[in-house]
Amino acid sequence: MVCVLVLASGAGWESEALTRLGEASRVVVLKRCVDVDDLMATAATGQADVALVALEAPGLDRSAVEHLRRHGVRPVAVVADPGRDDVAARLARLDVGSWVPAEDLAELAATVSRAEDLGDTRAGSGSSLGILGAGTGPGDWTQPETLGPSGAGGPGRVVAVWGPAGAPGRTTVATATAAEMARRGTPTLLVDADPHAASVAQHLGVLDQVSGVLAASRLVAAGTLHERLPATCRTVAPCLAVMTGLPRPDRWVEVRPGVLGDVLEASRSRGSVVVDTGPDLAVDHAAGPAGAHNTMTLEALEAADEILVVGAADPVGLSRLARALVDVREVVGSTPLRVVVNRMRPSLGWSEADVVGMVEGFARVSALHFLPDDRAAVDRALVAGRALGEVGDSSVSRAVARLTDAVDPGSLGASGARRGGRAGRGRLARRVRPRTAGTARPR
Repeated sequence: MVCVLVLASGAGWESEALTRLGEASRVVVLKRCVDVDDLMATAATGQADVALVALEAPGLDRSAVEHLRRHGVRPVAVVADPGRDDVAARLARLDVGSWVPAEDLAELAATVSRAEDLGDTRAGSGSSLGILGAGTGPGDWTQPETLGPSGAGGPGRVVAVWGPAGAPGRTTVATATAAEMARRGTPTLLVDADPHAASVAQHLGVLDQVSGVLAASRLVAAGTLHERLPATCRTVAPCLAVMTGLPRPDRWVEVRPGVLGDVLEASRSRGSVVVDTGPDLAVDHAAGPAGAHNTMTLEALEAADEILVVGAADPVGLSRLARALVDVREVVGSTPLRVVVNRMRPSLGWSEADVVGMVEGFARVSALHFLPDDRAAVDRALVAGRALGEVGDSSVSRAVARLTDAVDPGSLGASGARRGGRAGRGRLARRVRPRTAGTARPR
């Protein structure tokens, strides 16, 4: 499969070109770029193979073409009046050897495919999750030498992070947990599957203008997801790749039912997967396709081996959490639920044992974890565009490390030391007893 960027700059050939590329079996149009700056920024994401450009595009010069090649993107020019001497001279100045005449685009798809086959394959297009898109531009991180499926040669686990409406901290927990897993050497993919307010890219400072979820959706439709999955992700740290979410909430209609489930199954074959989801679980079947807005969230929960249910520690947050635990259990059946109570603070007036007692009264969960209200540390991470564990030691980063001990037990050695890190310290999560017919009391 060849992923193509198109920069037509308003030329009349664009519509026909898009039609011909869309009909080609091995070609996917990744993005229509508005100008040369947009083209260069998108090329730097490492997700494209070929750039189809108007020869007269404003700002298209030798340095822009060299930028494309540095990021593994082969230029193909669309040329009006190819017999003119000045046109040939401009192609030579730009060092563009592949071109098609604007008046006859019959061979466009073949030319694009040949250009990709000539070489300059995209940097970082390896077959292992830890090197997806690595080394493709400013802000990229050093890739590990070898990565494979997590655990003892088996597939990785899918951990979905879900919680009720009201911004309890789902994305913060998802990014922090995925980053901590990666820091310990677990190949990890963080997928932004929130159909309402995708924000993983902003949390981690990923200036990626191409949606990884939408790109993966197109590959599923083309039947080439397994081979091309690396092209939909962006490496942000050793062992950590990100599949960015929807650029706007109204784009959810482009992710057909079943697509996210296929993406997660393909991803788990390369490492562990952490999925940030939306809060809503309702699907209005009577409304037809318009009622399926939350399908991405439901598919993520269905594919998950374990679900982290995030709730806020204040009265409103706990009330929402109580209702949410009942609702999500009806949806996921017996999938293990691990509750994460966020922003816990002494000023609320109740203890962790009080919260455990409340949770026991509403749902059967495997364990309950508390994250302290460390606003300063969270703000530092958000402003820096980094995960919590990357901006210095803090009470909340230590709590996330303890949470990761439970979520990713394979990252702990026989002595209790974390892979790539120091021995775990601090209070363990409160283990919640299965609820019985009698009264539920906290341990």
